[in-house]
Amino acid sequence: MEPRGSIALVTLNRPNAANALNGAMVQELAQVTAAVAGDETLRAMVLWGGTGKVFCAGADLKERRAHPGKDWELRRPLLRLWHELAVFPKPLVAAANGHAAGGGFEMLLLGDAVVVGETTECWLPELQWGGIPGGWGTQLLPRLVGPVLARWLVLSGARLGAPELVARGLATHCTTPDKVLDTALEIARQLAERPGTAVACAKEALRHALSTDLSTGVALEDRLLQIAAGSPERQAGLERFAKGQRS
Repeated sequence: MEPRGSIALVTLNRPNAANALNGAMVQELAQVTAAVAGDETLRAMVLWGGTGKVFCAGADLKERRAHPGKDWELRRPLLRLWHELAVFPKPLVAAANGHAAGGGFEMLLLGDAVVVGETTECWLPELQWGGIPGGWGTQLLPRLVGPVLARWLVLSGARLGAPELVARGLATHCTTPDKVLDTALEIARQLAERPGTAVACAKEALRHALSTDLSTGVALEDRLLQIAAGSPERQAGLERFAKGQRS
């Protein structure tokens, strides 16, 4: 993890293995994510895959093959990482100037903003190797793109290019590969200026909207709004508004 002012830059750093997620890397990423979440000097995180052609190739299948019968056991640390990313209370910007396959694609789905390079492609190859997506892809994709396209992506392993990722709402920004990191950092800086309590409350409300009914979600929104409204940041925001300050 490299601090860039108030931004934590976290780089996937297994370039010789296409940034595949092995046990050690997953454990370290989970620890770093939790540490950034609890560090008051850091207000946002950028997760990116370095300058190579691959953001992340997903699970390290060589590691899985080396431990027959432990496929499920080796997956459990991945679930902890996914949980840490999902409940991360600060802005999370995912930056992929290269391709994202399997768990790499699923990781992008957890970003609050997703920046891709013009040549980035994302796909889910798990069925080809006798598995199924195990990084929440079977649950998130139907909610994000609808059940028909989700079934097609999972069953066929079809690739989505950068323009379609943006068009489908799976990425928020597309730029040239050499500008992906700078774009992600600038977005993170902008989001880091938002009041921290409001960001955390908004993210929690939005997260639960994926899995709860409307009445329950509205009740949760009301409770979280009370928390945000009672924060010093809210009072400061109202004072700025009264003085005509809009930023």
